Amino acid sequence: MKKYRGGIWLFDAGAWAYDLFTANPIWLANCARLLAHVPPQQDQLQVLDLGVGPGGSALAMGQARSTARFVGLDIAQGMLAAAARNRFKSGWSAERLLLLRGDALHLPLADRKVDAVTGHSFLYLLPDYPLALSEANRVLRPGGYVAFLEPHAGRVSWPWLWSQSSSRLWVSITLWRFYSGLHRRFSPESMRRCLAQAGFINISTEVTLGGFGIFGRAQKP
Repeated sequence: MKKYRGGIWLFDAGAWAYDLFTANPIWLANCARLLAHVPPQQDQLQVLDLGVGPGGSALAMGQARSTARFVGLDIAQGMLAAAARNRFKSGWSAERLLLLRGDALHLPLADRKVDAVTGHSFLYLLPDYPLALSEANRVLRPGGYVAFLEPHAGRVSWPWLWSQSSSRLWVSITLWRFYSGLHRRFSPESMRRCLAQAGFINISTEVTLGGFGIFGRAQKP
């Protein structure tokens, strides 16, 4: 965890604010679409949500996939505490959303354990995101799926953002754009390349959120 140590306190301290500003319908609707490429007939999915934060992404996906079960992993205890509160408010059991503190660069899961690995606003903050993708590949069962929602490196539409009637979305997207400029953003080409280098196939990308975000979806052979 040393590679993260300098920034964990920030995620711990800011968990309440992150929860507040990402709890808006437009953001959560995009999180719910992380599993859009997984066949609807595939029931009883076991999903690992990396960087689960306050749990919004897992809860949103779970509303769309009522039989799916989730493991939410985060390195910040403050985020996990917020996720536990939101799990309780949503009436979910710990069995439906298991919360686990851990390092995405060294996942505390056995090989071929889960059906899907997801994450939003996650890869761009990692010191070694290729290693995280390699770990995701390791814990996936053959034929399993990955999906990430990350900041987009291409053109964005500020008018689209201002036209949305959500001050929470304005704040969250503006901050996302600022911090991704300090770290990294993904183009369709770079997203495809990093997923391919991690050994995934059937790769697709989709620009979303007025050009501010990009989905990267793929499958393990």
